[in-house]
Amino acid sequence: MILERGHRLLPTASALAGVSAFPPFHFLIPSFVALVPLAVWVADQNDLGDGSVPLRVFRGGVWFGVLYFGLLLYWMPLALAAFTWWAVPAYLTTIMVLALGAGCFTWALHRLTHFGRVPLWLALPLTWTALEWARAHVPGGLAFPWLGLGTSLTGYPELVGSAELVGARGITLWIALLNGLIAEAVWAARAGAGSRILARWATAFVLVLAVPAGWGSWRARTLPVRAVGQVAVVQPNIAAQFRLDGVTSNDSTEAALIRLSPERDGLPSGLAEPDEPSPDLVVWPEVTFFGPIESDDSLQERVLALAERWSAPVVFGGIGETVTEDGDTIPMNSAFLTGRDGHFTDFKYNKHRIVPLVEGAPFSSGAWLEGGSQVDSYGRGRGRPLGTMGAGIRFGILICNESIFANHARAFRLLGADVFLNLTNDGWFGGEAWYTRTPALWQHPAHLVMRAIEQRVGVARAANTGFSLFVDPIGRVYGQTELFQEVVRSETIYTSDVLTVYTRTGDVAGWTALLVTLGLLLIPAPWSRPA
Repeated sequence: MILERGHRLLPTASALAGVSAFPPFHFLIPSFVALVPLAVWVADQNDLGDGSVPLRVFRGGVWFGVLYFGLLLYWMPLALAAFTWWAVPAYLTTIMVLALGAGCFTWALHRLTHFGRVPLWLALPLTWTALEWARAHVPGGLAFPWLGLGTSLTGYPELVGSAELVGARGITLWIALLNGLIAEAVWAARAGAGSRILARWATAFVLVLAVPAGWGSWRARTLPVRAVGQVAVVQPNIAAQFRLDGVTSNDSTEAALIRLSPERDGLPSGLAEPDEPSPDLVVWPEVTFFGPIESDDSLQERVLALAERWSAPVVFGGIGETVTEDGDTIPMNSAFLTGRDGHFTDFKYNKHRIVPLVEGAPFSSGAWLEGGSQVDSYGRGRGRPLGTMGAGIRFGILICNESIFANHARAFRLLGADVFLNLTNDGWFGGEAWYTRTPALWQHPAHLVMRAIEQRVGVARAANTGFSLFVDPIGRVYGQTELFQEVVRSETIYTSDVLTVYTRTGDVAGWTALLVTLGLLLIPAPWSRPA
């Protein structure tokens, strides 16, 4: 499977450039050129009639995928190691599966350009976007749309404003198309094309870049946005090693929340700002407290005593329960809501997208974990209830990795959500020391920028150790906390009344790219013949 030495350079260059486009680097230029070396290398592989070229192209894609996904996701074994000895095998398996997918991408790209006679500038965005769609729709709870190419530009939200029309995969298609136009220009220059032909490619690139980018910039200036309330996100900063012990975690969290509570009835003000306006809603992170809160009266009393300090509704993560038809009780990763009167409301949201191995095993309701950890074997939620804050403003909950699933957020918006709340614990992605911090701490919240733009709603994120932050409907991040600090951040949250094209139609760009790619591969076009 190892690629010959002379063929590794260009796939390697693409992998390294691609990684630099994502957080925490977020370099702008690599997004538009990262796939160019790989595409040019694929175009260079002419059929020799012995069947060796397709295999070499496939191996080149695998080589690229191992480097690209291996570097983007090296945080996986570090995060999973606290849960299970499966951490390293799970990481290696994930990387190999993704790398095989990248091999299929380069094989399909070669097939379309050399046998289907599809232009490189068109074949590249079709095949890459089809690969992303497939990665996001693997059955059995294994779908993994982490860091699609479109997410690389979330550091520049005005540039990707057209995501409200075509979604994140539409932005992927656009970026890959720009890569394809540059690859065609490079190919033409190497073939000795004149300046007039190169000028045509340059003009096409500028137009394809400028129209969506200009539309996004205009939309950022003209989108009607309105304030809907004051939201306080609470970051208790409980270290990962304490979270592994439910009793220690609960005691540490309780102490932190007392310190962070606002001054009321003689209670200490802690770290809260005394001059901040009273929030309409307070948000605590994912699984703020361990234990079956619905059946544990003492835990309920502790939570309600802490919530009462805010004189505002409090959304928090906890371990819920659901009873099957057979009478079995299954724990759920849930979100609850207390009212201003200091009692639980009827609102309860159960997480849909559980994390494989950590919260449950793929294709089953169990988890391959050791030690009886309180976070294993979660069931999968079904409904999408909306909570309310202030004057009838409705919110949808995205727990942890649910923020990476565009269709999940879209379903909430279609039900009437005005804003999204993201409850998460990213403490597993690194420690307080700078050298223990992994890119996942920056990669994870980047997805919320795309969710905000796709639906044109505001987002509030409460993360146990950070980053806690807010995103406005234009995709601009504000009120971001520092990592591994005990802090409360209260900000105005915004929304828009726009029901976007993407909300109405869904991922048209993704499934269209998939169907067109499969059609061109399986049904030879009239012009198809070996090059």
